[in-house]
Amino acid sequence: MRNISVMAFAALSNLTSTTSLPHNSLAHHMERLGSNASEVLILDGGTGEELFLRGVPDDREIWSAKAVVDGSYHQQLQDVHRSFVGAGSNAITTNSYGITPGVGFDRDEILKYVTLAGKLARESVSGDESSPIIVFGSLGPLVESYRPDLIMDHLAGVHYYQLICGALSSNVDCFLAETMSSVVEAAQAIEAVGGMSANLRKPMMVSFTLNGKGAIRSGEGVTEAIPRLIDLADKYGVGLCGILFNCAEPESMTKAFREIHCDDNLRRLLKGKDIKMGAYANRLTPIPEGWSMAESEEAQVMRDDLTPQKYFEKFVAVWVRDLGVQMVGGCCGITPEHIAYLHSNLNQDKRA
Repeated sequence: MRNISVMAFAALSNLTSTTSLPHNSLAHHMERLGSNASEVLILDGGTGEELFLRGVPDDREIWSAKAVVDGSYHQQLQDVHRSFVGAGSNAITTNSYGITPGVGFDRDEILKYVTLAGKLARESVSGDESSPIIVFGSLGPLVESYRPDLIMDHLAGVHYYQLICGALSSNVDCFLAETMSSVVEAAQAIEAVGGMSANLRKPMMVSFTLNGKGAIRSGEGVTEAIPRLIDLADKYGVGLCGILFNCAEPESMTKAFREIHCDDNLRRLLKGKDIKMGAYANRLTPIPEGWSMAESEEAQVMRDDLTPQKYFEKFVAVWVRDLGVQMVGGCCGITPEHIAYLHSNLNQDKRA
C-alpha cells in the first residue's frame, strides 16, 4: 500500500495476523437484499452514547475513541457491539470514528488504535457462522463532523484515509465512509480505497450527513450528489454497494429519500449499479451550522420524542415501505432497544 511505510505495515501485520476473517458476511446479506426488494439489512445503533451509558467517560476531545485507547474499557466496547447483535443487528461498525489526525492522533497512533478497534469489533461477532454479521470499518471525518468548510487538504485526506483503511482491512468486510458532509470529503475516502492494493481493498459504502432541508451539509442536493459519487467510484475502481444518510434528524432523511424516489433516472441508475439505499438517524436535537466538537463543553441534548416505537412508525417504516430503503439502523442516541423494536416489527411486517 503506497502510503504506509514498511515498518508501519509490519506493525499492522503483527497486530492482525491472528484474526480469521469470514469473507461471506457482506456477500450473504447483499445477495439477500438483491433477491428481494422487501428484505432489509438492520444496522447497529449509536456506539458512543452506549459506551457513555456503560461508564466510559465522555471525552470531549477524542469522544468514543476513549474506549479503544484505554484498555480498561475494551470489555464495555465489546459488550456494546454484542448488545446490538443481540437486539437484531445484521452489522456492527468499528469504533474507529474518532481516531483521526483532527483530534491529535499521529499516524503511528492511528495505525495502532484503528487496528485495535477493528480487532475488538471482529472478536465481538466471531464464532457464529450460521448467521454472519457484517463488520463495517468506520471512516469518519478527519477533522470535524458536520463541517464541509473544515475538511483536510485532498492529498493529505487521501493519505490518512488510506492509512485507516489499511489498518482496518484485515478485520472488516466493508469500508463505511460515514457522516460525510460533502462530495469532496467523500471523494478523499473513495480515492483512498481505489488506491489500495487488491489484497487489502474492500467494497465500500458512503453515508452523508444532512441539513434540515434534506440536502448534504455542504448544500449539495442529494439527487445531484449521488450521480457524482457513483462516477467517482467508477473512476477509481471502487465497489460502491451502498449510499446512506446518517447522524442527522430522521425528518431530513425522509425529505432526501422523497427527492430520490421522485427522480426516475436516479432510481434506474442505482438499480443498474446494484447500489442499496440506507439510513441511520440520530436522536440528537438539530446540530446548528458551525458547530464544533472541539468547542463544545457538553454533549448535544437528546430528543425525547424518538422512542423505539415512534422512530419505527414515523420514519423507518415509511422509508422501507414507501421509499425503497433496504438498510436501516441508528446513530447517536439510538439504542439496542430501538434496534430490537426495528427487528421485531420489520420481521412482523414480512410475516404479514
